[in-house]
Amino acid sequence: MENNELNPQTESVQENAQAEAAQVQETAAAETQVDLEGAREEMKNKRAPLTAEEEAELDSAMAGGDLDAMLKDSVGAPVTLEVSAKVTVKVIKVASDNVFVEIGDKQGLIPLKQFKENPEVGAEIQVVVAKENNADGLFEANLPGSAVTNADWETLEKGMMLEVTVTGSNAGGLECKVKSLRGFIPMSQIDSGRVENVEQYVGQKMDCIITEVNPKRRNLVLSHRKVLDRERDAKREEVFGSLEVGQTHTGTVRKIMDFGAFVDIGGVDGLLHISQLSWERVKHPSDVLKEGDEVTVRIEKIDPKTKKISFAYRDLQVNPWANIEEKYPVDSTITGKVTKITDFGAFVELESAVEGLVHISALANRRVEKVTDVVNVGDEVTAKVLSIDAKKHKISLSIKALLEVPVTEKKEKEEKKEEKKSEDREVVPTGKRPKAAFKELRGGRDSGTTGGLFG
Repeated sequence: MENNELNPQTESVQENAQAEAAQVQETAAAETQVDLEGAREEMKNKRAPLTAEEEAELDSAMAGGDLDAMLKDSVGAPVTLEVSAKVTVKVIKVASDNVFVEIGDKQGLIPLKQFKENPEVGAEIQVVVAKENNADGLFEANLPGSAVTNADWETLEKGMMLEVTVTGSNAGGLECKVKSLRGFIPMSQIDSGRVENVEQYVGQKMDCIITEVNPKRRNLVLSHRKVLDRERDAKREEVFGSLEVGQTHTGTVRKIMDFGAFVDIGGVDGLLHISQLSWERVKHPSDVLKEGDEVTVRIEKIDPKTKKISFAYRDLQVNPWANIEEKYPVDSTITGKVTKITDFGAFVELESAVEGLVHISALANRRVEKVTDVVNVGDEVTAKVLSIDAKKHKISLSIKALLEVPVTEKKEKEEKKEEKKSEDREVVPTGKRPKAAFKELRGGRDSGTTGGLFG
């Protein structure tokens, strides 16, 4: 009986437990239902207030999206990001002024202005982390080598590019500001060339690369020149690939040196050697060109390893030696001005860029010890063309050939001719003299009137 009376109680307890379990399950199920609008509002409450422009940008980025689906889709392997770390991310959306990316369970954004072209959704790109989490819970990143617009000591590192505002100048360079930080750009790092007036940069914004950063000493040194050099190198690579020997380009004289001039042909510099400046003799490149001059040059040589280019300039001008043999045939007489004196002779200008040499032995019809004993620079002389080598640009002249030979010299020449003739006569070797013809000899010991005969 007791057992029968306990059975109904046991069944009642079991029924109550099952009811409570069902109620718990219903409550749990109800709690798992996500209110989309409530979630949006909750996210807005958790982050810092946004400006109207930022709010519009966020709405635009999430327009038409299911937040629940986005949260589910964004769930990936846990990732820990560090400032200045290079990571590969996936583009998930391009909206307004930002490119939204993701890596694992984290999402971030990159300024759209850093891209030359809008990236495709789904593309994987490499970025540099600039900030782990902003007010919206997104990490901020930049393309490698791109300028960032915000910075603090924790985010700065050597080699990073920053956008700075020049606030002042001094004898050593420029003072600048990066958000709340102060930096310095040395004079040699302002531009690729020499800077004459540093005050012209005050108030300007420019991209710089950090060359030294020391948070403890609050020391931040930057270089704008490195940015310019990097841009020039990138452009140089692009232009260099399209260059070929023989091409003609119009460029600008960038720098004058003793040995020639450097010419820029659209981002690529090449050397125009002093020997290629003119058909005339050039003492210094500045006698022909000035910095800033526009010139047309031809590519003579390209070294793909060193990236060095050699230009020709004079070859594009009329070559005065082209028909030199027709203008000054051998044995013709020319009149020119002495332009240079050397120990071995005098150079005479026949026309612009054309000179001939009168050797010291051809200056006069007498022995000459010093060239200046006969001619000097600026003298006008008449000479005979002895020979021409158009390829080597050489003309041999003689003043002596047009002078009358003195009487004494004529006599000397005649005597030399006679001596030559006598030297050319046959010389009989000793001991081989020919025997004379037999002749009868008269005389003897006999006292006869006719004498004796001897053979």
